[in-house]
Amino acid sequence: MTTREKGLWAAVIILTVSVTALGGLIMLRGLAKPGDISKDDGDHTVAEIGQEGISEEQWVAELKKRYGANTLLQMLNRKAVQAETKRLGIKVTQDDLQQVLEQESRGYASAQAYFEEMQQQFGLGPVDLRNEAEYRIGLEKIATQGIQIKEAEIDEYWKQHPEEFTAGKQIKLAALYVPKAEEAETLLERVKQGERFDALVQEFSGQPFGKNTSGQLGWVDEYDPFQPEAIMKAARELSSGDVAGPISVDDGYAVIYVQDIRLKASPDKEQMRQQIRRSLALAQAAPLEDVEKSLRDKYGARILTDKGVPSASL
Repeated sequence: MTTREKGLWAAVIILTVSVTALGGLIMLRGLAKPGDISKDDGDHTVAEIGQEGISEEQWVAELKKRYGANTLLQMLNRKAVQAETKRLGIKVTQDDLQQVLEQESRGYASAQAYFEEMQQQFGLGPVDLRNEAEYRIGLEKIATQGIQIKEAEIDEYWKQHPEEFTAGKQIKLAALYVPKAEEAETLLERVKQGERFDALVQEFSGQPFGKNTSGQLGWVDEYDPFQPEAIMKAARELSSGDVAGPISVDDGYAVIYVQDIRLKASPDKEQMRQQIRRSLALAQAAPLEDVEKSLRDKYGARILTDKGVPSASL
C-alpha cells in the first residue's frame, strides 16, 4: 500500500469514528433505566459536575451537531453498497479481508500492535476495522467492475515504481513537543549535555500539547501517515541513537530521538501484484466519492427534516 493510500485509509477511519460514536450512543440509550430521570426537565441525566447535570438530550444534540451529517451519510453509503454488491453478486472473501488487514498492519511491529494503535487513537476494535475493510473492498469492487488490467501493465508499473516495493524500514521513535522553538532548543541542549531522552520523555509525558503528546511512539513505518510528516521526514535521515530538533509541527515544535532502526520483511510478490492490479483498476475507475453518490441516487437515499419531510437528493 502506498503512502497516499494509507492517508486515504486514515481519512476513512476518522469517518468511521463518527459512525461508531453515534452507534454507541444508540446502544447506550437503549440501556437507559426507566427511573433514571433528571429532576430538572424530565430528561435522562448522563453526567454531572457539581450541582449541574448534562442531559441525554443535550448530549445527543451535541453529537448530532458534530457528527450527525457525516454519520447519516456513511450509514446510507453502507446500505447502498450492500444493496449493489448483492445485486451484482459481488462477494468479499476472507482472503480479501486478510490481505487488506495485512497491508494496513504492515507498518507496525505486529498485527496486534496495529489493532492496539487503532484502539488507542480512534477507539476502533478489530471488529470495527474488519467491517470498515469489508465496506471499502465492496465499494472498490463495484467501482472497478468490468475494468481489466493486463499482466504487462502490472510489470510496467512495478518497473516504473520500484520504491513502492522495497522492504523499507521501521523506526523506533520518541518525541518531545513544546510550544516554542527556544524550548525545543533547550531540550536538545540538555540531551547533548548527557541527559537521557527517556528521562525527558517521562518529565513531559503528562503534558499533552495540541494534537500531539510527548512520549514513546514505538516502532513506526518510515512513511507512517499517523505521525506528522515533518517528524517522519527528519527521522528518515537519522541513524540509530541520533536526536534532532527543533522540528516545526502543528501548534509548536518537536525534538525526536531515533532509538533503533530495523528493516521490514520483503512483501509477498503475488500480493504486491494483486495490490498493483487493484491500484491500476482504481486509477481507471470513477472517484469512490462519486461512486457512493451515484449509488445513493440509484437507491433513492434521503435525509429527512425534523418534520419527517424528505430532503433533496444527496
